[in-house]
Amino acid sequence: MGYIHFFGTTGNKDIIFKNIRSAGGLYININDTHVVFDPGINTFYKYIHTYGDKETIDGIIVSHVHIDHANDLNIFIELMTNGGREKRGSVIAPKQAIDNQILQPYLENFPEKIENIEPNTTYMIKNLEITASIPHDHGVECYGFTMKTSKHRIGLVTDTRYFPELLNSYKDCDILIMNVAYYINNKEKAKHLDILAVEEFIKTIQPTKVIITHFNKNILSENPSEIAKDLTKKYGIEVIAAEDDMKLYL
Repeated sequence: MGYIHFFGTTGNKDIIFKNIRSAGGLYININDTHVVFDPGINTFYKYIHTYGDKETIDGIIVSHVHIDHANDLNIFIELMTNGGREKRGSVIAPKQAIDNQILQPYLENFPEKIENIEPNTTYMIKNLEITASIPHDHGVECYGFTMKTSKHRIGLVTDTRYFPELLNSYKDCDILIMNVAYYINNKEKAKHLDILAVEEFIKTIQPTKVIITHFNKNILSENPSEIAKDLTKKYGIEVIAAEDDMKLYL
């Protein structure tokens, strides 16, 4: 069926600089389709050292332009297209990535398709159907996604402040992968989810599995693995705290 490889589990610079955990996006291998999601710092390094040139990338998805989600976008476009010698693959990214030249202009003709994200819009990367969420609230243009497979609907809930309307974009998901920076969000202008938000997702959507990742110091100090065990016991579903280089088999 496939798997999702977590190259890194933080976006916090202090954690990255101290080498406590790695940044990095996800590598998605589902339905004979290979996608790099949110190629932030370290993603290319980890991909090359894990997969080398043995696999072909079919697409790259960027949820938003922050460095921990888009730093390695351009080098992955080079890799996907063999340095521009093969016009192939898809890039799905916010318009802001083009307008701000996060995606380097000289690379715009390398992929077969570059598609700007529109809310509630469905895209195809080879055999994988991907639907964008409503806009997230993160201070820049930002979206989450759902992926449809023959057995699952998987939600990728990327960076955002919690607001109730967010739940509608993920209501049919049986697996949720959630960026959760905080144990308790006690910052007035924080733009990330906390565990209370995770509980709202669980109670409303009723998934069978939740993976929490993208940890800040706030939640790491509370031990994400223990938090996941407590949520598993409380709600009777499998909750997993991601670790660097973990693979989630589907």
